[in-house]
Formats: sequence, C-alpha cells, structure tokens
Amino acid sequence: MASTATVTASAVVEQLDGSPDVLTWLNTVLNAPEASPSSSPSTDSPPAIHAPTLDTLVTATSIAAQSTSATLEHTIDDIARAAPRLAYDLHFTRDGALALRTVLAQCLWPSQPRSSATPVTSGQFDATTQTLERLQYLDTLKTRMEAARDVLREAESWGALEAEVTALLAEKAYARAASRLSASARLIPASARTTGLSTTSSGAVHEPRRSLLTSLANQLEAAVSPDLVRAVTACDVESCRSFYAIFVDIEREGEFRNYYYGTRRSVIVEMWVGEKSEREPPQALSAFYPSFLSSFLIMLEGERAGLPSIFPDPERTLSTLIYTTLGVLTPPPSQRLAALFHGGSGAAALKDVVKLFQATEEFARSAERILEKLRVSGHPLLSAPPSSSLSDGKRSRRRSMRMSMSWRSVSSSGRPVIGSTGSTNAVSGGGDEGTEWDQYLFQPFLDFQVDFGVLERRLLDETLEFPASDVLGDLDGDRAARAMRERAIDVFSAAEESIERCLSFTHGYASIGLVQALDDFISAFVEAWTSSVSDLADVERLGVRPSLESLSTAVDDEDLADLDYTSHDWAHIQRALHLLAAARAVKERLGVFETRLRNWVGQVSMAFRSALEGGGTGVYTPGATKGEGMLLAQSSLNSMELRELLTRVASPSQTTSPILLPGAHSALKAFARTNQRTLQRVLLSPLYVHLASYPSLPLWSAARTQEPIPGVAVPTFSLSPSEIVHRVGDGLLNLPRLFEVYAEDDALGFEIGGLAGGVSGDGAEGSAGEGDGQGYSPEAVTATWLSSLGRATVVHLTKDILPQIKVLKHRMVPKQLSADLGYLSTIVRALGVEEGELERWKTYVEMKDDGGRVALTSEDGGDKILTLVARMRGWTA
Repeated sequence: MASTATVTASAVVEQLDGSPDVLTWLNTVLNAPEASPSSSPSTDSPPAIHAPTLDTLVTATSIAAQSTSATLEHTIDDIARAAPRLAYDLHFTRDGALALRTVLAQCLWPSQPRSSATPVTSGQFDATTQTLERLQYLDTLKTRMEAARDVLREAESWGALEAEVTALLAEKAYARAASRLSASARLIPASARTTGLSTTSSGAVHEPRRSLLTSLANQLEAAVSPDLVRAVTACDVESCRSFYAIFVDIEREGEFRNYYYGTRRSVIVEMWVGEKSEREPPQALSAFYPSFLSSFLIMLEGERAGLPSIFPDPERTLSTLIYTTLGVLTPPPSQRLAALFHGGSGAAALKDVVKLFQATEEFARSAERILEKLRVSGHPLLSAPPSSSLSDGKRSRRRSMRMSMSWRSVSSSGRPVIGSTGSTNAVSGGGDEGTEWDQYLFQPFLDFQVDFGVLERRLLDETLEFPASDVLGDLDGDRAARAMRERAIDVFSAAEESIERCLSFTHGYASIGLVQALDDFISAFVEAWTSSVSDLADVERLGVRPSLESLSTAVDDEDLADLDYTSHDWAHIQRALHLLAAARAVKERLGVFETRLRNWVGQVSMAFRSALEGGGTGVYTPGATKGEGMLLAQSSLNSMELRELLTRVASPSQTTSPILLPGAHSALKAFARTNQRTLQRVLLSPLYVHLASYPSLPLWSAARTQEPIPGVAVPTFSLSPSEIVHRVGDGLLNLPRLFEVYAEDDALGFEIGGLAGGVSGDGAEGSAGEGDGQGYSPEAVTATWLSSLGRATVVHLTKDILPQIKVLKHRMVPKQLSADLGYLSTIVRALGVEEGELERWKTYVEMKDDGGRVALTSEDGGDKILTLVARMRGWTA
C-alpha cells in the first residue's frame, strides 16, 4: 500500500484516476490495518489513523485542488480566446476548399473531350500536375525578379541619396530635400521585411543608412535654421509655415518649436537679463516687473495672429511659449522677489510683492483671454504633407529647451525618426507646459503666500512706532489719552490694510496667519502702553517725579480742597481716568474692527462651502486662472486649522459671535487693570502714609513703661480711636465725596469686573465681571470702587501694617488696638466690605492671656494671625 512518502499532489491526482471511487482511494492511502482476530465481532470502533499520514494527505489534496483549479481556469481562458476565432477558421477552410475545387475543375476541364463521358485517366492528372508546377515555377521566378529589381532600385536610391540631397541643399530646395529624406526613411522598414534577415543582421545592414539619414537631416537643419530664425524674427508667417512642413517631414517638429520659442522669447529674455545687469537696486523690480509683463503681453498678442497659420495647435503652442519663456529667465523671479526683503525696504517689501502679484494676475487674465480667443476662433488645423510622419501617430518625446541637431531614434511604429532624440522636444500635445503655464507663473509667489502671517506681522510692526520708554514723559493726562486714541486710529487703519492684502494676495487662504498677526499686533500696541504706565508707576514709587507742566493741578470743586491729595496726586488721578477713557474708545474700535474681520472670514468660509457644494473637484480655486487657485489649494495654507476657523465663524449654532482676537481683548483688560491699580494706589496714598507710622507709635512703648499711681484709678488710655486711625477713617469717609464728582465719568466703569471680583494683596484682580462696564449704573460703579478701595485698605492694614507691631503686653494696649480695629471695621462695613481678617485681628487682640494661650493649643493654633498676636502679647516663650 502507499506510504506517506507517496502522498503528493501528483500522486493524489494519479491515484484518484486509478481508483473506482473516492472511498477506496482514501482507504488505500491511509493504509488502514485489518481488524485483529482477537477483537470481538460486535466491536464497531474505527481503525486508527496516523496523524502524520493524515496531515500529509490533507496538504497534498489541498495543493492538488489548487493546481487543478488553476489549470481549469487557464483551460477556460484558452477556450474563451479560441472560440470566437473557431468559426472564422472553419469558414476560411471551407472557402479555401471551394476555391481549390474550382481551380482543379478549371484545370481538368480543357483536357477532357466535350462529348466524352469517360472518367479522367491518370495521364491527364500527370499533365495537370506538370502544368501547375510550371505555373508555380514561373510565379516564383517573377517574385524573385521583382524583389531583385526592388533591391537594385533601393541600392540605386541610397547610393544617390547623399548627392541628391546635397544638390537640393545647394539649390535651397529645402522642401524637396525633406521630402526625399522622408521617402528614404520609409524604405528602411520595408527593406527589412523583404530581405528576410534576422533582427540582428537587419540592424547591422541598416545602421549605416540610419547614420546617413541623421547626417543629411542635420545638414538640412543647419541649412534651414538661419533662414528659419530670420523668418521667425521678421514674423514671416508664410515662410514659417513652409519651414514647419519641412521639419515635420524630417520628423523634427520639436526642434522647429524650440527654434521658434527661442527666437520669439529672445527679446523678453534680453529685457529681463538686461535690467538685472544694470545693477539697479532690488527695489526697482516693483517698477520693472509690470513693464516686463506688459511687454510680454504685447508679444503674446502679436503671436495670436500668426500661430494659427503655422501650427495645428495654436492654443497649446502659445501656452508652451509662455511656459518655456518663464522657465529660462535668469535669475528666476523667485530669487528676485526674495531679494526685495534683503534690501533697504525690509518687511515693507511685502507691499511691493503684493503689487507685483496683482500685476501678475492682470497679466494672467489677459493671457487667458488671448488663449480663449485662439480656442474659439475655430481655425482649421494645418494639413501636413503626405509624407509627414504625423500620420503614423504621436511620438513619445521628452521636453527640451535646447536648439541643436540631434541623433535619430526609432519611433513607436518601427520607423526611424530622422535626426530626432528622446531628449529634445516640446512636441505639441505632449508635456504639461500647455496646461501648467499659469502655475509656473505664480509659483514664485507661493512661498511668500505661505509665510504671509509672519511677513504681515513684521510689516505691521514696522508700520507704527509703539510707545516705549521715550513716551514715558508724554503720559500726562489728556495729552496721553489723545495720543493713544490717535495711535489706535493708525493701528486699526493698518489692520484694515492687512485684510485687503490678505484678500488680494492669498484670496483668504492665509486667514489663520492674518488673524494671528492682527491679534499679536493689536496686543503689542496695547501692551506697550501698559508697560509705559507700569514703568511710570515704578518710577513714582522710587520717588522720581516726571514733569507735570502740562497738567492742571487745580481742584475744580472747592469741596474737595480739604482732601489730603497733592497737586501731583490730582494730576495722576486725571491721567488714569483719561487713559481709561481712551482704552474704552480703543475697545469700541476693536469691536467694530473685529466685526468686520469676522464678516470677511465669513465670506471666505462661504466661498469654500460654495466650492464644496458646487460639484466638480470641490476645491476652492480662486484667482485669475485655475492654476493660481490650485497652487493655493495644494499648499500648506489649506490646513485643518483653516477649516476649523471657517467652520467656527460660519457655524449657525453659535449663540454669540466667536472672538477672533482674544489676545487684544486680554491686553485691553490688562491695561485697564494697570490703570485701575494706579488710580487705586493714588487714591489710597494719603491713608498709606498715615498708616506707615502706626506700628511704631510711641504710645505702645509708653503704655508698657508707665506705672499706675497708688490710690488713684486713672486710666492710662482712652478707648477712642487713635489719631492715625481717626485720620485713616476720615480719609475713607471722604472717598464717597470724591466719587460724587466723577460718578458720571464712563471711564470709571470700564472693565470694572476685576474690581467687583475683589483685589488680592498684591493688587491682582479676582474673577472678571462685565467687561466694558456698560451693565453698571453710576451708583453701582461708585459702590464697586468704594468697596475695592475699602478692601485694599484692609488688606494693606492686615498684611503690611499690623504684623510690624512688636509687643502688646500691657493690658490696656490691646484694648486700644481693638478700639482702632473696631472703628475701621465699622467704616469699611459702610463701604460694603466684609471684615474678614480685620475682624479676626480684633477678636484675637481682645482675648485675655489665659484664653489666648488656650487658643494656641487648640485647633486654631495654626492660624497665622493668632500666631502674630501671640508673639505680640507674649503668649509664647
């Protein structure tokens, strides 16, 4: 029986063919053992099967099935391919048999008597056979003699070819010479078929002829090229058309186009190179480039009249002329555009680049109109001569700019292309220059479009001089506010110009970079003023007083003359209010500008959505030509961030308009906070001056050293507020009078949300409320300011003043301090301030010594205020 070694794919197929059924074959392969005699006859257990044998059988069966399936598929394919031709072959065989029977009947008919009815003898068949053999011999002889005649004629033709072409060139009969070369070129494949030589020997025989054709074609091209250049230069359409036919005959149409393109663009190229050689500064490009494009356009307009009479595809020819002209400009336009930014103009060169881009768009629109006129003019295609190689199909050639003679290669149809090469040609209908001339035209601007955001930010920074340290002395009252308003007008005017530049230069694709540049620009403007205000405040804290000649130091209201403010303080109050009013005006202008920016981005979003819903490619391709738009659509500007911005602006689910310039809004808030802190510091400065000496009052030490008089119960201290605290309280109570004068000033309500949210120890605002203060009444604004000033006073007292008191050991000293704190607590409550830490100070100071020590050991022992009071009262060692 078969072993596991014989279970292979081929063995499976052979054994299946030799077995009566599958079950028999399977038992044979598995080599199942016979039942043991000792086994019970009633046992029905199956025989044991070896696992390796079964695995091998499964693998071989699978391989055999796959092999059989593949063979069956090949057989079906062969039958499917042969079946359609089977009927034709049978029909052809039938026609041949009928034709043979007819010929045999005609041959046998003359040898039989008309009246004889006897059958044909064997001698008659022999005579017929001899006649047929003779006819075959004569036919073979005729065929060979004709072949010999053709060979002799071909040899004579090739032998006289060089002399004939040379003579025709001497006579300047270029058209006849081209026709002669074309006819000789067509003989090469026909001769190769009649000689019956192999491919290798055929190549050896015809290689000299190919070399001769190439050499003669080079001579013809060299002879024709001077006249061709003159004809193209003189715009002689008839001569150019005849020369075109000559080059088509010798299958050098691409070389003719190279001559034509090179000659026609020479004036434009010389104009470009000549301007550069004059060593003018790079800025001259802004004046030269439009005139260069104008001259280029005049040349194209002149070509529109002559191209249809010369070329069969004038539209493609003109677009290729544009493409090749732009390709040979040296230095390339991109390099000259980049040189603008390295010149003296700096970032302002972006304006020149945008103007040049607009001039290029106008050129592209005009060129597109010229091409459209060629497209719709309906000029009939120029008919090629009968010997033209164009009748044999298109040639697959690569583009080349050079104008030189070249070696010949074999065309796709097997015919030799006279003197052509695979590397020289701008043949019509081939290459991409016919459809990508506009992309090539706008390609130099693409890098600047991609970097528009960065370039625009640099331009904006150079457009305006921001206030810095040199403006520090100008921040005086109304003059500073007026300067800020005037500069804001310039800032937003420059921002408006940025939107126009982005629209004309990138058609909205650089919206992300534009929004970021505008946000940074406006933020930098406001931050510069914020920094100037902060620097001035720092200078004042150092005791350096700037000039106040331009400030009015008089107090308009006589009721305020008794307040503890110097003329310098009044000047700073007026300055802070004027700057807050200016910031309010800037924010209003920012809101108007942001609305316009949002509307503009919405229009861009609508254009993108219309392109997506309008079918076609679904890509937004703006610009003068489709190629310009495709460059932008395929660049990194068309990013996911841009789509998110457009979707966010155009989303109908937005309940409020999205904020596009968050940095500018934050900068304005910071500017308002800085001025508010400055105003707050000035308003509270007399109180802070009084409180500065409070920790070192003599009464603290006097209270400790004085001894009571025996027998006399005279209190050492009065429980009325101390003089300093009384003055501080009077100052706080005078604040409402001050705000009654300025209650109607809208500047106090600007960005008041920070004041309403509370002030920390360092003056930083809490949570923001209403941004511009329009939701507050004058009474609410006054109350918010008074509450803020009260909190600031409490913070200053509890954080900076009270911790400086060294001792409170005498029993009467804590009572005096408690009285002072209680007095201040009552006043700040009237201003709308919760006592907070002030009340905790008062509570701990009033404690008795035993109670204080107990409190230190309780859960409140970690309280910082309790620790300070314990140190002052001597509760700790």
